[in-house]
Amino acid sequence: MGFSASHRAAADTFNHPFDEDNLDVHNGHQELNRFNAEGATSPHTGTAAPDGATPNHPNASPPHAGHNAETGRRPHHRHRKGVRIMTDTMAHTQPASPASPASPAPTITAPGGRFVFGGDWNPEQWDESTWADDIAKLERAGINEATINVFSWALIQPDESRYDFAMLDRIVDLLVAHDFGFVLATSTGALPAWIAQRYPDTTRTDYEGRRHRFGVRHNACPNSPNFLRLAGALAGKLAERYGANDHLIAWHISNELGGRCYCDNCAAAFRVWLERKYGSIEALNRAWNANFWSHTYADFAQILPPNAISDGLDGERATLSACSIDYKRFQSDSLLGTYVTERDAIRAFDAMHPITTNLMDTYEGADYFRWGREMDVISWDDYPFPHTTPSDNAFKHDLMRGVGDGRPFMLMESTPNQTNWQECNVLRAPGRMRAESYQAVAHGADTVQYFQLKQSRGGFEKYHGAVISHGGREDERVYGEVRALGGELAAHGARFVGGLTEAPVALMFDWDSYWSTENISLLPKGFDYPDQVRRWYAPFHHRNIAVDVVPEDIDARRLAGYRVLVAPALMMAKPGVRELVEGFVRAGGTFLATVMAGMHDEHDNVILGGYPGAFREVCGMRMEEMDMIPDGRDVRVVFGSGEGEGEDADGSRVSLVAGLIKLDGGARPLAAYAGDVFYRGTPAVTVNDFGAGTAYFAGAVLDEAGMDAVVGDVVRRAGVTGIVSPEPVEVVTRRYPSRGESLTFVINHADTATAWQDTPFAGCESVLDGTVLGRDLVLEPYGVTVVRTAA
Repeated sequence: MGFSASHRAAADTFNHPFDEDNLDVHNGHQELNRFNAEGATSPHTGTAAPDGATPNHPNASPPHAGHNAETGRRPHHRHRKGVRIMTDTMAHTQPASPASPASPAPTITAPGGRFVFGGDWNPEQWDESTWADDIAKLERAGINEATINVFSWALIQPDESRYDFAMLDRIVDLLVAHDFGFVLATSTGALPAWIAQRYPDTTRTDYEGRRHRFGVRHNACPNSPNFLRLAGALAGKLAERYGANDHLIAWHISNELGGRCYCDNCAAAFRVWLERKYGSIEALNRAWNANFWSHTYADFAQILPPNAISDGLDGERATLSACSIDYKRFQSDSLLGTYVTERDAIRAFDAMHPITTNLMDTYEGADYFRWGREMDVISWDDYPFPHTTPSDNAFKHDLMRGVGDGRPFMLMESTPNQTNWQECNVLRAPGRMRAESYQAVAHGADTVQYFQLKQSRGGFEKYHGAVISHGGREDERVYGEVRALGGELAAHGARFVGGLTEAPVALMFDWDSYWSTENISLLPKGFDYPDQVRRWYAPFHHRNIAVDVVPEDIDARRLAGYRVLVAPALMMAKPGVRELVEGFVRAGGTFLATVMAGMHDEHDNVILGGYPGAFREVCGMRMEEMDMIPDGRDVRVVFGSGEGEGEDADGSRVSLVAGLIKLDGGARPLAAYAGDVFYRGTPAVTVNDFGAGTAYFAGAVLDEAGMDAVVGDVVRRAGVTGIVSPEPVEVVTRRYPSRGESLTFVINHADTATAWQDTPFAGCESVLDGTVLGRDLVLEPYGVTVVRTAA
């Protein structure tokens, strides 16, 4: 049964801009999910979408006449000086799919081809008489870029009838006069008060069902037609005025897009999204297993967003997990729809400059692999916590590089010393900011940018770290460290831009699996999907083995280029994933799956026949039961088969989950359980020959030693090696095929000096100081050496 008449009318009113299938981009203008005669395939269902499912563009109608009135000067154009910011292949035709080989990236540089070193500058928060002094101090620190206009909507559009760009013109003129590049934000990350007052539908309704009023930031409903209209109009006006400026580096849409809304507009849009995805209410009921708790629906109009006043259970879960996950998919797509609306408004006036929005590594609310297909360049904000390890942060960089299809990315935000919003805002020790900046560059960053360039006098972020502190002095520690790094990047940074990473290991990260694990009531609270992925990344990182983080729908031809595939807790095996993995292993690849992997289908229903579901055959075993491990319980695994590395009679500790494995498919035990459990002596880790390759299954949450033993065996069998270095030293290589060289970044993450004897770099050039390295190397606390070698 389809929509009721009243629901159809409501759906037609809001003209939802985004559909759950991919977007197409032609000639810089948005064509949202044009279903062709052959039918489009949904990545979540594997079924053709129904005919007639094309939504209307939210900005199809131009703003009313009042939107054309402006104060300020003429459009702010400057002729290009012949330095193209984007490669010719980036002329906006069709966004590259992560299933295709990595395509050329836009080259992100400051004017004159300089490495971008800068960050967020908010001069509108200060008297104009202070601006020139700020710029002088920033110049002396080596800063050459400013990200501006991030939260200025209320200033540049004081009401619906007019824009006022006079102040922004003066800011841009000052930056250009000092040869700064600038990243121009669209200001749409925070609503002005007049919009919230005039158009209440623009504000969000929270999980508890409360419609918010004006306040904070990131406060717009992504399905509000008024928000989409006003945001698109503003982005277009900015592009019309500044899009030809020769110091513009990139466009920055909104800021840290995130959050969820549960308003009536979102509810109506969700029903449209669902009907396009499933085609009929009967298909939805089957997919959602809706007979559970009498949840069978007779009409799409009966479906509500799963929140506290409907079907939500605890903020993350719902009675029907498929409904919860579909709503998270829908909200992710809706947020992306706001990005696309602004992007296409910019493209109407500027076909050259790359467009981005700043992402947040493993942020739960958005499927960034889907987002990456719509972004010219990935940018992200890196704020390590006190407990963040170098391996954890390396994983985040690699994830962001993967979201960008392996291309270099922008480090849009980081802090020169401390944040103001963490539970404990610890200072970065002397040298650590430099080391972590070089770690970002080593893993693919072509910029180093801060939040913020000058510390605010007031507001929530007034104590967030900055290049220019409240003291305003240039003899302070943080300013001195920034100036030293700025000098290095001015001298050598241009050589770092555009490098690629060649990795023998692919590691899958999947937001659907993230949401699936959130919805399992069986798992202990400590089982966290991103944490499980990071923990299995770490043994490769410790071996200095490069890893590409990839989506689960990676093209089989690209996957064949890797020697190892890792799928930590890849709960949801969507259509094609089983065949993809089996084909990879059968052709000689080495596969590692871990507990909870392969258990659910694309609708979050259990794949029957025994765990690990989709990977049962390739792994040659069956997990019959799962034990949840309370704190303090003695559960261990012992590697005693003679096949594994690091054998220890005491074993490695198990926490959270232990799977009880039956070897009825040809697999062999690699490790067995020990300790105070009835299943001691049964397999905990297995290995199976499959075709020309090998598949491993880790049936429990292992400690660091246990994971290291498993990965040691995996890389030995796969013939993968890395550079052996002292424990705190990370070694990462970026390759530059066009000039026939590689740059290897050697980073000491310890706060003490580290000596490395018999390095592989004897006779190589040390880029930062121009010396020739010997066989031994001593790295200062948080020291960095960049080594040039032949490609």
